[in-house]
Amino acid sequence: MWGSYSISGSTTQRTNHHAVSSSVHTGVKSLAVIIGLTAALAVAAAAPATTPVHGQVGALKAIRLALAAGRIDGATANAGRAEIARAAHLVRTLPSGRREHVAVALGELAAFSGRLTAPRAHALIGQLQANDDYFARHYAPAVQTDVTDADGLVYRYFPGLCLEFHPLANFGALNARVAENDAEGAQRLADALIARGVYQQGGGTAWEYFFDYSGGRAPWLSGMAQAVAAQAFARTAALVPDEATTFMREARAAYRVIPGRLLTSVAAGPWIRLYSFQSLQVLNAQLQAVLSLQSYATAAEDPDAAALAARMQRAAAATLPSFDTGYWTYYALPHEPSPLDYQQYVVQLLKKLGPDDPRFADAATRIGAYQRQPPAFRIANASLGAVRFWLSKPATVQLNTAAGPTKRLALGDGWHTVAWPEPKRPGLYPVHVTAADWAGNRSSFDALPIVRATAAGTATAARKTAGSTKASGATFAVGAALADPSQGAALQKLGLRLARIGVTWPPGATVPDPGLGAALLRLPAGLGTVVELNTTPLPTDDAARAALAQYAALLAQQTPGLQSLVLAPAPTTATATSYAAAFGQMRAAVQAVLPDVEIGLLLDGAQSPQKTLTTLGAITPDVVAFHPAPAAGKGLWTTAELPQLKATLEAVNGSEPAILLDGPTAPSAALISSLACGNQVAGVLLDQLNQATAPVAAAAAAAQRGALICPGTAAEVQATGLAYPTFAQTPLAVQFGCDVDCLYLVTLDGPDGRPVVARRGALRGGAAPATVTLPAATLGAGPYRVGVRLVASANPGRVTTLESPALG
Repeated sequence: MWGSYSISGSTTQRTNHHAVSSSVHTGVKSLAVIIGLTAALAVAAAAPATTPVHGQVGALKAIRLALAAGRIDGATANAGRAEIARAAHLVRTLPSGRREHVAVALGELAAFSGRLTAPRAHALIGQLQANDDYFARHYAPAVQTDVTDADGLVYRYFPGLCLEFHPLANFGALNARVAENDAEGAQRLADALIARGVYQQGGGTAWEYFFDYSGGRAPWLSGMAQAVAAQAFARTAALVPDEATTFMREARAAYRVIPGRLLTSVAAGPWIRLYSFQSLQVLNAQLQAVLSLQSYATAAEDPDAAALAARMQRAAAATLPSFDTGYWTYYALPHEPSPLDYQQYVVQLLKKLGPDDPRFADAATRIGAYQRQPPAFRIANASLGAVRFWLSKPATVQLNTAAGPTKRLALGDGWHTVAWPEPKRPGLYPVHVTAADWAGNRSSFDALPIVRATAAGTATAARKTAGSTKASGATFAVGAALADPSQGAALQKLGLRLARIGVTWPPGATVPDPGLGAALLRLPAGLGTVVELNTTPLPTDDAARAALAQYAALLAQQTPGLQSLVLAPAPTTATATSYAAAFGQMRAAVQAVLPDVEIGLLLDGAQSPQKTLTTLGAITPDVVAFHPAPAAGKGLWTTAELPQLKATLEAVNGSEPAILLDGPTAPSAALISSLACGNQVAGVLLDQLNQATAPVAAAAAAAQRGALICPGTAAEVQATGLAYPTFAQTPLAVQFGCDVDCLYLVTLDGPDGRPVVARRGALRGGAAPATVTLPAATLGAGPYRVGVRLVASANPGRVTTLESPALG
């Protein structure tokens, strides 16, 4: 990871692992000026002989052999010798921390003995002078600082090396000059780069890197740099018309190297080689190469380049999911995480490609959000003295516990186990975990305590009573409309928890038809039922409203598992007054006999919803069944307007009732997951049972159990069906369930409050209560109490702590 540049022309310096990047202009002279200084430096060269420094002999040999072979001229040779002499003097006289970098630059020139050509000589002698000039006055700069010379050439600092001639940085700088409309500066830099371009045996011109990197031996090339070079020269041709022919020729020469040498492939098509010596698939390199080649192909009217760019764009779009973890991105495949600055750069590139392909636009939005989301966790039981957790993205994690020293770890995504020596003293040792990702987002949770029991120790498994899964107090549920109550078994088999039943009120009726009551009894136990009571037309007088209220109260009593009774049809501004009056009487009648039944408002997002709510006034519904508009429009509300719906309900009613998303237009697993994590709705009701496809049902099941990973959410567990033992006789058994997937720790605590025995385990959210039996132990005089501690398996927050009364 060594840098990249945006096609916009504004130089975007990339850094490696968050290194500071800066630009320093040292006033380094061009090679022509070096030649002018040769006479002055000849005095130093002719001084009495001293022992050569490392690299000096090799560098001089490189100059001699290149001159003898006719690959460089005498002026270049003289300039090279003078700069070598100067470098040797600096190596001898500079303090440590400065001389080493000059020595590296000298050694890189020496490494080309027998291979030095005119372009390489310009590059390596110029690089040597840049290092001589800089380190004669400075210590090493920050990592990847860019230093420019009088021509605008860029030399980038790498720790342990020197200021290195950097092709990608240089062509990024050339793009920047063009973007600034700096014709003189662009021409000067372009000319200097042309002088340093190396003709390739297969045709074309390439700009080389002269340092070993990541297993690659110098000289090596970069496909990304070549693509930006083609773009930058083509743009310079347009800015400097007098030299357009020359610069466009160089643009074509830069591109020519790519198809033959600098492509690899993935299943979906060609992929740019960021490094010529590797087939590493790097996302930012591919995206930037696509943009640069598109720009070049348009300017140069090169159909082959345009076709290659299109193929590479399709390959990038198809491969995007492989780079996306769902919480962060990979810099390179298979699993190298992106530093923050590279991820930000990728988002910029995706936005540029977004207009051509919605996959890029969607990815830009999604990946951009990762930079604002805190790390998320999933936890599992571990051995004694350990905490085991899954981390959603790279982060620095700190674990604090009285069981041992604080641990601070730099961790990648995935599962991790952190352990301390087993505590010597019996007791409960809380564990607090915090994490900060590379963008500075933070999250934390409390793990179940580490336990040292006084008797039998800690067990890790639990015996559970048999029982069927049933709905619990979970805050999110998914269901579907049933054409007939007999479909309830099929709905339940899919794992859905809500059944929506439509009932039509016969105008004036006060008692439901007996056949309706019999049909409702076919609903299976364990389902939550939502009845939409259709009252078309709405009653407009007191007698009709009283009849409706009486009918609704009896219907509620005949409906198994009734959770909500929703008045339909949805009101409009024209019917709001009648709706509000009928709603009020119906709620009073139903809740007089069944106070826990929610009375709901049906709101149609396609029927001026904001005006309707304002006209209705403060009817304070317990729940709102919101039917979103199928598409966005003026005065319409889709699922995107859920925050506006909540704000309007709060403003009109002074409270925020629960919202059921009733009949989303295109239900999908992604929508279910997004709604469950968004904490904006209490559940989703599908319009048809057949919309509960396998992916939708799977997402619904995970959402209802609280098993989805939702960054920024800290779940707290509610116990269900909790029953403590009455007497302190071992083995003791406790019965309870969890509303979401949870881990538990059950302890029998002695008179001193310390655990005598303990057992850990896990429970599935919403399942029937389980019986957890503690290990047997010999008990002395009491009193004893049972402690139950629960923590969510996904998105853990605080530990829920419960304690029994003193046992007899």
